[in-house]
Amino acid sequence: MTDALLVVDANVAVKWYLPEEGEDAAAGVLRAGEQGEVRMLAPDLILPEVGNVLWIRHRRGDISRERVLSAWASFTEVDISLSGSGRLMDSALDIALRTGCAVYDALYVALAEVHETELVTADRKLVRTLEGTPFANSVVAL
Repeated sequence: MTDALLVVDANVAVKWYLPEEGEDAAAGVLRAGEQGEVRMLAPDLILPEVGNVLWIRHRRGDISRERVLSAWASFTEVDISLSGSGRLMDSALDIALRTGCAVYDALYVALAEVHETELVTADRKLVRTLEGTPFANSVVAL
């Protein structure tokens, strides 16, 4: 097992299963995890976030029910070490208050901070929000 850690957020994980801008780069992150080059981490919040995006895309008529269930089944097979959001909340709330980013996003940043690693995200707004803050180096754009 590698010592390299990488926090991934739902914006990246969804791109593993849905055709979106950045899906090739996201697939590279997934491959690195599957090949043991990195160990992927995420707060447990990633589960409802990915599920919700799949549901929304189905409600819009973008993907079938079967595609939702297939994508979800595949996602649950990915080796991502989940951390309880509850234990990250104090740090996440502090990060959100200091930077103006959403608490949901701050949970991922807090996890990256705890493990002294980076969060990879496709959320450009989050990357911009954290520019010039002490957390800027904890976040990289996909």
